Amino acid sequence: MANVLLVGMGAVGSIAAYTLQRNGSVVSVVARSAYDILTNEGFNLESCDYGNILNYKPNFVFKSISDAMKSKGPFDYIVITTKNIPDIQPVENLIAPAFTKNTSIVLLENGIGIERSMFKTFPDSIVISGVTLIGTTLYGKIVKHFSQDIVSFGPFINPNIEKGLQIEKAKEFTKLYSNEKNKIEYNENVKYFRWRKLIFNGAVNTTCAITGVDSGRLDMFGGMHEVSVPAMKEIVEIAKADGVELPNDIINFMVRLDDGEYAPPSMLIDVRRNQYTEYKVLLGNALEIAREYGIKTPTCDILYHLCKVIQMRIMESHGKFVLPEKRPLIDENYQIQFKE
Repeated sequence: MANVLLVGMGAVGSIAAYTLQRNGSVVSVVARSAYDILTNEGFNLESCDYGNILNYKPNFVFKSISDAMKSKGPFDYIVITTKNIPDIQPVENLIAPAFTKNTSIVLLENGIGIERSMFKTFPDSIVISGVTLIGTTLYGKIVKHFSQDIVSFGPFINPNIEKGLQIEKAKEFTKLYSNEKNKIEYNENVKYFRWRKLIFNGAVNTTCAITGVDSGRLDMFGGMHEVSVPAMKEIVEIAKADGVELPNDIINFMVRLDDGEYAPPSMLIDVRRNQYTEYKVLLGNALEIAREYGIKTPTCDILYHLCKVIQMRIMESHGKFVLPEKRPLIDENYQIQFKE
């Protein structure tokens, strides 16, 4: 019986927690805003995979990582499903109180290159990639899960430790997460699946967040082909330089992914809610890799900097910094001072 700590009890995290618990793992979750609901009432899951589950509660609920570790640690796995926003709260710093040398980290998150900071902070860690294709939303205490949970798991290979052990742990977690309802696979080609998903997230997700329209309107209004498709082509080139050859029809597939729907991608939803976005892991990390290989990315560069402006606007509204009443002159070399 695996002892699992799950961080990020949102729409994806709720289904992940229920899945692992249903399959026999002991699941502790860290929840701050939803702590009272999860301890008193639980979530109602309206799931295409599992049916209607009333008042679902994880085995244990904690307000902090430290509390979870003191009470139920050490953990076999730390599963991270929280939004990946390193400019606001680096995930590796968040989970540090619960990490041990026998703990494997599962990144059930979006983005490319997200393992780099983990290996830097935890040089001898086993880090497992989980690339999920799932349709799910959380409204209050109701989780609406409307498309099958499909996940590819595989190891981010850490050169500091034995490869076979990393493969073994990734396969073990794949079995822990698999059941007759979902569609789970083990695949060691981690980079392929992450670059493939990034074609949409780095190009369409970002453009929708900037323009304020869903992917259907983006297509109908001309932004898909004039902005997102050129960005997709740049991401394909970065992936190729990074050793991943994507299929020839990948761009058309992503353009037509939401056909028949006016679907707001995750970053657009975040912006509409005035919440922080994952622009750094969805585009910033890809551009860092592009610089390493000397790939030109004019469209993606513009998207990235516009997303950064939006993120700064949201940070200011949340009180992360305060600007002076009078705009500083350029020769004053003013630097924004962020609050802790």
